[in-house]
Amino acid sequence: MQTTTSFNPGNAPDLLSGILSVEVRNEDKITEQDRLFCQNQQDMLYKTLDRIDRWYAIFKEEAEQYRAERNFSYDDNGKISMRDFYSLRNGKDDYSHNEFKPFDVLNDLVDKNHNANSNFANRIIAYFNRTYNVSVPEQRIDEKTLRMGFRPVYGTYVDAVIEHLGGKSFRETAVEELLARVAKVVKPSCWSKVKTELKKDKIVFPEIIRFDDFYLQYNKCQINYNYSGELETLCAGIAYGADDVLCGSSDMIIRFDRNNVSVNDWYDLTTTNAEQIRFYKNGRIDVKFKDSATAESCFKRLRLDEITLPEN
Repeated sequence: MQTTTSFNPGNAPDLLSGILSVEVRNEDKITEQDRLFCQNQQDMLYKTLDRIDRWYAIFKEEAEQYRAERNFSYDDNGKISMRDFYSLRNGKDDYSHNEFKPFDVLNDLVDKNHNANSNFANRIIAYFNRTYNVSVPEQRIDEKTLRMGFRPVYGTYVDAVIEHLGGKSFRETAVEELLARVAKVVKPSCWSKVKTELKKDKIVFPEIIRFDDFYLQYNKCQINYNYSGELETLCAGIAYGADDVLCGSSDMIIRFDRNNVSVNDWYDLTTTNAEQIRFYKNGRIDVKFKDSATAESCFKRLRLDEITLPEN
């Protein structure tokens, strides 16, 4: 007997709530290419963990013959714990102290098990950070509680990525994080009396970088190692503000060498709407756009108009 369900318009809200209540797996929120990468990483990890487990079982069997003599125990992670770990003779007048003991190897295999699991977690997270320009924190694996034989699944780390997005898309999150990084880089210091300014077709960024004092005495401008990140963030911001792309870096500065920066000339940019960039000895950076309207659009997109000087 066939049954039918009639549609009652008055029940539409209940039907809609039922549809919305269906849980969408986090794995379904990533692309097929993402899943292929994650699955490939998981397959390679399992292959290595199988080998580690095989050797661990062999050396554990060898270690068991010393249990009565050495009175050892196993920690939760599989490492051997004993009071006189490095005692070789143990009161015996024979040659057993020259024998191979499997204890160090067992503990080394436990460390390798932990390292492999950590590498897997960080590779998954790094893939999404690299692919979508987001900043999902690394996932820490507790080495004291990670058991031998444990097999992680990539979905755990996909869940961490989706949770980091907080309901936003990858792009929305990437833009939000980029704007936060740019704001931190351009924020005037507590002693500064100038802020980022829009001047017709240019944006002037004061005190963004510093050059290494050692090389300055030889009239060579090399960006201080501690300020390389600031330049990368600024370039990423300019690429987004000017061209609405999230792949900006110092690579977009044509013929640029951070170890020998010209402070006398303009560098051409590969971006379409931001055309040139210039560096100054005092750390100031100017960016020139194709026209005033484009410069203003970038200025507002990066929320540079919201910058204020610190109160004295």
